[in-house]
Amino acid sequence: MDRAAVSRIAHGDHALYSPLAEADLDEAIGLLDLEPGARVLDVGCGAGEALRRIAARWDVRATGYDTDGELVERARRAVPSAELLVAGEPPPGPFDLAVCIASSHALGGFPAALERLEGLVRPGGQVLLGEGYWRAEPSAEYLQALGATADELPDYGGLLRAAEAAGLTPLWSCAASERDWDRYEWTLVLNAERHGGEALRERAAEARRRLALPGGRETLGFALVLLRRA
Repeated sequence: MDRAAVSRIAHGDHALYSPLAEADLDEAIGLLDLEPGARVLDVGCGAGEALRRIAARWDVRATGYDTDGELVERARRAVPSAELLVAGEPPPGPFDLAVCIASSHALGGFPAALERLEGLVRPGGQVLLGEGYWRAEPSAEYLQALGATADELPDYGGLLRAAEAAGLTPLWSCAASERDWDRYEWTLVLNAERHGGEALRERAAEARRRLALPGGRETLGFALVLLRRA
């Protein structure tokens, strides 16, 4: 089973493929500053949930892309007015808004994705970034269970500083709560155990082991940040 299929099964009906609360995303969308006909790009758009919500709130020309063809088909049904592409690279800009929620890997990972996003929007354009960060220093056992390295993510302050270093000014931010994380992590575990094969059950076991470690619920964070290109 490929990685995309594993992710689809684990996330199930979860609207957002991240611990971000839907209400927080809606609040951020309401804070956008978009003229009628603004060009919007969603990097790693998945099933198009963020684009659907933006298009419902603002009069925009929406574009999204993802490498998972099945999710792109779902996005086409959810946002029929948008241009949805199966692709590994973004279409040419500039855009008035670039959205990248839990998808920085599609642009080379953190912090390289910040420079790519800055280059995708016009001067004065906006970026809506959803990115992980370390709430506390991860232990070696935690990193092993997560399958990550400590230098993959910054702390919260480092996330904001990296954005500014890339020419993006933070305007607003919120962070996923522990309740948001519980809902997200255990939804994935439940779906993996109920609907997955051996690979998914192994993934669920690793998640349980990680969460049971000291600080297992307090190490990883996720922030949604509204940024403006200088």
